[in-house]
Amino acid sequence: MGAVKKALLFFLGLRLLAVPGWFFLYERFAPLDFIAPIFKDNFLFWSFANFDGEHYLSIAKFGYQVRNGFPQYAFFPLYPLMIKMFSFVVRDYLLAGLAISFISLAAILYFVPKKLHLPILLAPGAVFLTAVYTEPLFLALAAATFYYANRKDWTKSVIFTALATATRVNGIFLAAFLLATLWQNRVSLKKILGYAIVSIAGLVSYMLYLFITTGSALSWYHAQAYWGKAEATSPLTTAESYFRAVTFEFKPDLVHLVVVFEVAITLWAIFLTLTVIRKRLLSPPYYLYLLGNLAMPILTGSLGSMPRFFLILFPSYIAINTFSPNLRKLVYTVSSSIMIIGVILFTRGHWFA
Repeated sequence: MGAVKKALLFFLGLRLLAVPGWFFLYERFAPLDFIAPIFKDNFLFWSFANFDGEHYLSIAKFGYQVRNGFPQYAFFPLYPLMIKMFSFVVRDYLLAGLAISFISLAAILYFVPKKLHLPILLAPGAVFLTAVYTEPLFLALAAATFYYANRKDWTKSVIFTALATATRVNGIFLAAFLLATLWQNRVSLKKILGYAIVSIAGLVSYMLYLFITTGSALSWYHAQAYWGKAEATSPLTTAESYFRAVTFEFKPDLVHLVVVFEVAITLWAIFLTLTVIRKRLLSPPYYLYLLGNLAMPILTGSLGSMPRFFLILFPSYIAINTFSPNLRKLVYTVSSSIMIIGVILFTRGHWFA
């Protein structure tokens, strides 16, 4: 099955999975007031722009601002900029965001090996692959970087890396992967230096913009405090906090259910990453990408976005293919079950991001 057809079926399939939530889970999110009425009246469209999606659409339409008490500089510019550009064609910001996610998902399925398709599409946070979020775009850019780096097409690889650093700060670990790959392939130091500069051009450009408009190149970092993710925290402190949350302080409600998911997904991510390293399933440059992106949420003291952060670690999914057939079935059953619950929670406005 082609990447486009598979992406389309997945897009439609997740919207069907969202339907049951309409009947038994109360709504905690309202449609945005600046999208077309035809989409505003159908929760199968607007509900996939919950939470961060609202901010990306707002930035695309109004530019960076403080919205609902949250400074939007935490959100990197490439995705909202692309939404703005696409909106000139489709005449609606929400449809533009969804179109970019669809195209990005098709690109992901094109660039990654087919043995990773099922682990990606059944990942616990797969709902974000069809939402107005940066995950589809970032994964597409990362997959393209890996694809061309493996073919030693350094020019294309560095361009996709630069675009990734304009999409999410996680792009710096993609740049680390690329530079380590260049070094591993004995590319000259002069060329590596040049590629290094280009690879972080997206991040540097955004910081320059912030310096000009806000007076601080680190406004994107300072804004993270409003989402509880700015201060570095000891992993032991994080572990202790979440241990209490899932044991002594546990309550039988949706919030604590998601906390259990966050802890389980974090442990699963650590296990897969360590398995990849122990079994040498990928070359060492991938370790920089995986370990960096794994450490980032753990060192902030909050695992609050692990279902979607786990998507960024998709190279580690290769470890699943080393499991026995029965164990793989168990993994996919548990993962897809969490994914379905996540679709329902997210589309009804309950925290799963």
